[in-house]
Amino acid sequence: MEIEITRPKQYQDKFRDYYLWVDDKEVGKIKPNSTAIYCIPDSAQKIRFTIDWCSSPEFALKDIQSNKLTVANTFGSNWFSALLLPLYYITFGKSRYLTITSGT
Repeated sequence: MEIEITRPKQYQDKFRDYYLWVDDKEVGKIKPNSTAIYCIPDSAQKIRFTIDWCSSPEFALKDIQSNKLTVANTFGSNWFSALLLPLYYITFGKSRYLTITSGT
């Protein structure tokens, strides 16, 4: 299966890469404000992204619509949240720091 992963332009993490994991094996990375295409084995079940010690929740490959995903910082689109929530997301919410959404 080939998937297209988009990482939008965001102020947070703009100098760091996100790493793609498929079934707990690192398969690549995506740079800020870019799009990458990865070939994922048909037998794969789940993916997730990491940055430092933070990550996204696991995402089931069966939930992908039209082979397109977007990965972004959870609070990056809201400036109010970006000011108040970073401490939460790097401590208690570290497994929800990144968000994966399936595009249409």
